[in-house]
Amino acid sequence: MRSSSKFNIQDTLYKFPYHYLPQLNEGKIPRLHRHLAWGLDYLTYISFVVSLIRELSPQSLLDIGCGDGRLISLVKSFVPKIVGVDISKQAIAFARAFNPDVEFYCVNIAKMSGVYELVTLIEVLEHIPDHEMGSFIQNVARLVKEDGHLLVTVPTVNVPLNKKHYRHYNFELLRSTLKPHFEIEKHWWLYRRGYLEHLLRTFMVNRFYVLNWEPLLALIWRIHKRKTYFADASTGVHLVCLARLAKPCGIRSEGGNKTNEKDLLHC
Repeated sequence: MRSSSKFNIQDTLYKFPYHYLPQLNEGKIPRLHRHLAWGLDYLTYISFVVSLIRELSPQSLLDIGCGDGRLISLVKSFVPKIVGVDISKQAIAFARAFNPDVEFYCVNIAKMSGVYELVTLIEVLEHIPDHEMGSFIQNVARLVKEDGHLLVTVPTVNVPLNKKHYRHYNFELLRSTLKPHFEIEKHWWLYRRGYLEHLLRTFMVNRFYVLNWEPLLALIWRIHKRKTYFADASTGVHLVCLARLAKPCGIRSEGGNKTNEKDLLHC
């Protein structure tokens, strides 16, 4: 019989598969850690998305292209019903391992049913081929509740096209991609590219060290939140938008931020 206290100590360590961190490569060189070069970038848009979901307070959420379930792990404590879907078997295996209490599907979204108050596409659209985009967006719209929202994040044209992406976005391209099924209500630009951002990122992780001193890491995050967290159309690395299902021409709801109100007048 296992000791419950000792088991709990061990079990809490499996928030992350820590045994996979140390590596002995082919040259027999030990490496005791791994790092994500664009980790600050990722923390920026994922923290913003989590805050926005908390503000929206949906009762149900479908995360399309959920990957390893990281976003779901951050919001499942305050969203009553969550479902994740991805076409990668390996990603879904990780998602299920980290979130055994959540429902995941490894299928094309064309096979999904039901409607959700919030559907998320977090860094997904850039992976969809051009010839599949129309049917993809149509299927996404089918899964959004009539009075629900679609939350999208995409990489912008301010960064070079990644070899695994089909395209990067500006606002007009994203708006036209979502038409005729969705209307963008609000949008934000995140992660200001520039000298300060490069300096902060390099100071945290470089070829000589990985910074682990928490007071200094906290200071860097505070500076980032003040100076480089939010951006604009010319400097933002990520574009985030909140959209609703499109209404017939001539029936428009009021609202939206000032930068979008003019755009919402067009059918």
